[in-house]
Amino acid sequence: MVYILGLILILGLIFSATTGVNFAGNLWNQITKRVSEFAFPKTQKEITIDNLETQYSELDKFFSSVAPSLLNSGSVSSQDKKSLQRAVQIFGESQNTIEQLKKLEKEGKSITKAIIEKVFDLAPEPGPEPTHIPPNCNLVCGE
Repeated sequence: MVYILGLILILGLIFSATTGVNFAGNLWNQITKRVSEFAFPKTQKEITIDNLETQYSELDKFFSSVAPSLLNSGSVSSQDKKSLQRAVQIFGESQNTIEQLKKLEKEGKSITKAIIEKVFDLAPEPGPEPTHIPPNCNLVCGE
């Protein structure tokens, strides 16, 4: 079984060398990506930033394709054009804010800090659990 697997890998490397496809590099990149995703899962903040970037890509399509045609249109009033120009300006500024958030999130959690938290299970706890009173108990307050 190991012989067949080794033979397949060698043939894959030969094939990738002759066709120009970087089989080993792509394989290595995929393996390291999977290992890092498993070892260091994304935090809720990172997921939120990724979702926000996805939404901003849709808004970017609008502001880069539809907004210029609306600004050049004669049927749009000058007040609406000013509002649209202001929206384009604010959108550009908010894109910079997202980039800053992304940078801060990456700087906030270094790899060594993540490894130490993962190994020693030092992740901060969300807080104490609320007190549970069984239904058969009566809560009586004294004076």
